[in-house]
Amino acid sequence: PLASEPASQVRLPSSLSRLMIESLDSPQFSGTTSLTFLGLDSPLRQKKTVKAALIITEPGVVGPQDIPIFVVPSIHFAMSEILNAFRESFQHPIPFLHSTPFLIDEKTKDINSNQISPQAVVEGFLEGEVFIGAGAVIGKGSYIGRGTRIEANATILENCIIGRNCVIQSGVVIGCAGFGFFPGEQDLSPMPHYAGVEIGDKCWIGANTVIAAGVLNPTRLGRGCKLDSHVQIAHNVQLGEESLLASQSGIAGSTVIGQRFQMGGAASLDGHLLIGDDVSVAACSGVTKDLADKSVVAGFPARPIREWRREQVLVRRLDSRKSR
Repeated sequence: PLASEPASQVRLPSSLSRLMIESLDSPQFSGTTSLTFLGLDSPLRQKKTVKAALIITEPGVVGPQDIPIFVVPSIHFAMSEILNAFRESFQHPIPFLHSTPFLIDEKTKDINSNQISPQAVVEGFLEGEVFIGAGAVIGKGSYIGRGTRIEANATILENCIIGRNCVIQSGVVIGCAGFGFFPGEQDLSPMPHYAGVEIGDKCWIGANTVIAAGVLNPTRLGRGCKLDSHVQIAHNVQLGEESLLASQSGIAGSTVIGQRFQMGGAASLDGHLLIGDDVSVAACSGVTKDLADKSVVAGFPARPIREWRREQVLVRRLDSRKSR
């Protein structure tokens, strides 16, 4: 039912049984056994470097000639249907899961080493020495690492992994559906977000920050990331280790960022960007293009900070002349 295109637009092996598909993946994380998707708005670099057992595309997309493709009228509808069909496959294969919602502490063999408020709701798994504050929620299939602190009224939804010795402050929401919609039969339909969120060890997530779940692959934050309050991390973002984000900053969907990234307050990154290591973005800036390693940018659209400073000096000089 997904296909209504002429057979000439479908390039498949003579036998579908030859296809070895082991996972659903975004193009940037796809491999030779992946089923992935390429749309008209997919970045050119993904179309050139994608590797997959099968690519689902829409009319007008030119993909690699050596990979089988299947053209559908709506790539978003096809993705939604496939995600719903394989929803259970997104449950994380976490080792040592018990039939009870709390893991036995491997150090003390004590199931009561976690500190859980009576007002909290815990349906996921706790490694031990975890603090769960009043009103906090840990969804099914989620896993909280040893020594992590989940403060009051924080929400960790389904299929999320939080590393060890993290701090999740009050009001944080991790694993909610991202802002993704596609035209349905009568109205805009929401894209399923089943892939969850993975957060590394020693991360600090400030109050009222939101980290959306991934669609095909988890949204990921590397070890040691520190996020201020009111930060927005959209679906499918990959944030490298030891990154620092100030309050009211935001990263749009599917952007991939290297290690030690720094972002000033109220700054923003567009979606589907590739950001290198050791990049700094000044406060109130808007990044619309890929950035190489060690870039330091400012302004909107963001440009090298020295260039931006020279422009500011020229603007002030012009303003002073006009006022004379």
